[in-house]
Amino acid sequence: MRKVVIVGCGNPIRGDDGVGPRLIRYLWERGLPPHIKLVDGGTSGIDVVFHMEGADEVVFVDACCTGEKPGTVFCVPHEEVEELPSSEEANLHSIKWYHAVAIARHLLNGNYPKSIKVYLIEGKSFGIGEVLSEEVESAMKRLAERIIKEYSIEGGKVVELELKEDGYLIIPADVAERYLGGCMSVLVIPRGMHFTLLPLPTSAQGGLLLKRINKEGDRAVLLWELLPPGTPFGKKKAVWSDEEGGLVVSLI
Repeated sequence: MRKVVIVGCGNPIRGDDGVGPRLIRYLWERGLPPHIKLVDGGTSGIDVVFHMEGADEVVFVDACCTGEKPGTVFCVPHEEVEELPSSEEANLHSIKWYHAVAIARHLLNGNYPKSIKVYLIEGKSFGIGEVLSEEVESAMKRLAERIIKEYSIEGGKVVELELKEDGYLIIPADVAERYLGGCMSVLVIPRGMHFTLLPLPTSAQGGLLLKRINKEGDRAVLLWELLPPGTPFGKKKAVWSDEEGGLVVSLI
């Protein structure tokens, strides 16, 4: 599973300039699978660079002020950034995304990220002590949901499960056989709007019972008490994680 690093840049006490760190907090509250690392670039300073080391993809989120409508979101692939400032211009305690890119190129060498993407959100108010404007907070939440959908399921073959309204997760026979083998129960590890199913060889090890529900061999596990409030029912995506040794399921 590829390593993704999300970095939120900006000053959290200067109104819309704090949209990057606020987005990181929002993602943390939602819950993300282990291959996604969240970094608060508002307080990390030059440490941001070392969080980027060895990543497959780094995504920066920062505020901007171009005169466009507040809440406008710009996507700037790093290949299109023709000129970067010298790494010497960066403040060790407060770093902008373009400083992080410049320093990383200088320091990381072969461990430089394979891909970098930048999202900029047009701000409205940058006064000290102000909170995010309504336009910017709304844009931040939309962008966060976009990031969740794009990066939550990565790195392997995506399979489809179904979450029923009675709280049962239905696992097709071929998926159960391939990823869960002949296990009788699974350990369920919730992480916000995701969870991981870890196969347990015997029911004596605890976990939740994995029932065979038809002659085709489809399985079902009751997750009702583990579901976050407001979880939508229906088809769900999942992917096997070698790192966790389990099936990572998205509840989105």
